[in-house]
Amino acid sequence: MTDINKQNETDARQDQRKRTYQGAHIIVDKNSTFNCIIKTRSDKGFGLRLGSTVGIPDQFTLFDDSTGQSHKCLVIWRKRAGLGVKITD
Repeated sequence: MTDINKQNETDARQDQRKRTYQGAHIIVDKNSTFNCIIKTRSDKGFGLRLGSTVGIPDQFTLFDDSTGQSHKCLVIWRKRAGLGVKITD
């Protein structure tokens, strides 16, 4: 018997992800930023770790400290201390 939840999770992750541990900032507006860690990355998105996801909107800009690049992102999944985001730019 196939676990439907596991199958859907696998299907949603078709892009190769690379494990990393790099600093980043979630930028909500010019007065509101959150520090986070990029735990995984792919060409299409990021897995982020942060202290809490409270106050993080569904769309924001992510500034990657390691590359100096900014990406517009959309939250795909949300946990207490982590986010999965899709790059939309």
